[in-house]
Amino acid sequence: MAYLLANDGGQLVSGSPIRQEYLETALSWINDGKIEDYMAKHQKVKNADELWQYFQNVIEWVRKTFTNHRKEAMSSVQWGELYNQFKDKKLNAKKLEAEIAELMQDEDVTKKSGIYPYILTRQEKHLNIRAFTEKQKREAYERQKGICPRCKKRKRWNMEEMQADHIKPWIEGGKTIAKNCKMLCKEHNRIKSDI
Repeated sequence: MAYLLANDGGQLVSGSPIRQEYLETALSWINDGKIEDYMAKHQKVKNADELWQYFQNVIEWVRKTFTNHRKEAMSSVQWGELYNQFKDKKLNAKKLEAEIAELMQDEDVTKKSGIYPYILTRQEKHLNIRAFTEKQKREAYERQKGICPRCKKRKRWNMEEMQADHIKPWIEGGKTIAKNCKMLCKEHNRIKSDI
């Protein structure tokens, strides 16, 4: 079974078919990470047809949805989780490809495999956006004279009490460069992140 999974989805799944890592991955996907529960429920079933069909459906969905194959960025994506969540949504493969190509070229995106979950979920955490350097943070801190622009009290903060943020958000095309850096007190940066 693991060998068959490797042949059909080997470019989309990381691991070794010899050690049955592909099989574990498929089992995890089909039952939301609860491999033991799935195995217990199916212990008397004499074949793996259900698992095999599920895996084929995931691979077919990925190939149809993401038409340009990028092995280096695609092999570590949890495709089953994305399939479970988005298989019934109408997705435009051409629009997705255009956005993927743009993000693949964005130097601020340091985790290219995170592009795929990002374009479906819109959660920036998948991308590992490049952080501001200490030099960029210091420049912004000095420019602001240690004052958080969101604080009503014009208190001067120590540098360690502040965190860097994009003036123009990354999602709106803001780059991780010194002139797009502002320093916020930790509380206001946390509040902004929770929104």
